[in-house]
Amino acid sequence: MDKEFLRLIESVDELIPQARERLDDDVLICECFCVNVGDIRSLCESKVDVDLLKDQLNLGGGCQGCLKRIDSWVDKIF
Repeated sequence: MDKEFLRLIESVDELIPQARERLDDDVLICECFCVNVGDIRSLCESKVDVDLLKDQLNLGGGCQGCLKRIDSWVDKIF
């Protein structure tokens, strides 16, 4: 095999669109107030609005672990 072919094989992952992981509705985000992904989807239209979630569902009103881990779930809601 030539070097160009091997280079293309190594970069094949970049050419294939990756499916975004999306969390199931029953995944619990805030354990203190039992807020799950379905609750967030039903309240927010197309993107996560943390201020709205704090106000309406008390997200982060307890231990704040959900907000400390926001990077692990926020992009997997919609």
